[in-house]
Amino acid sequence: FTSESVSEGHPDKVSDQTKTSRPTALALILLLPVASLAAYAMLGTPKAIDPMNTAPQKAMTAQDIEGMVAKLAARLQENPDDLNGWVMLGRSYKMMGRYAEAVAAYEKGESLIEKDPELLASYAETLAMASGQGLTGKAKTLIEQALKLDPKHGHSLFLAGAAAIESGDGKAAITYWESLLPQVEPGSELDQMLRNGIEQIKAEMAKAK
Repeated sequence: FTSESVSEGHPDKVSDQTKTSRPTALALILLLPVASLAAYAMLGTPKAIDPMNTAPQKAMTAQDIEGMVAKLAARLQENPDDLNGWVMLGRSYKMMGRYAEAVAAYEKGESLIEKDPELLASYAETLAMASGQGLTGKAKTLIEQALKLDPKHGHSLFLAGAAAIESGDGKAAITYWESLLPQVEPGSELDQMLRNGIEQIKAEMAKAK
């Protein structure tokens, strides 16, 4: 799933395809926080590492949540070797929209994250949100690493497709998202978004020929 596989023998077409994919890529980048959260809710496993889901079920205010996260951050300052704690803190900051702090926390737990495709996908997504540069560089590497661990991992397939569109590789984007469709509830918002995206990419690729 690389741009090289698209470019063999047709460098001029790759240039056109990249240009025509820009509107789609831009739209996806803008929608990434909302769309990826939808994918995460449907494909991820937030309860497994979200400390707020382990608390007694009761109505919690934003102030309650911030207090819990602050206590977790303070505890980690005293016990910096708690990898699970750093991952929990990173996930919590991400849910709160505090992306730069989430990245810093995830960095502390990288040796644990690198073994889990869902954590790798969440880390990649957080890096993209924090940097404002999309799913490039380390974020893209993390997605590739996640798919090496689990080629069918839904969250990673979703992000890999978005990353491929961003880099102008429509063929790879289609492959990733078509591989993801069997895992998505038919007729759901995510299902419709993926299918619409695939059709739009195919249309743009046809125009570039």
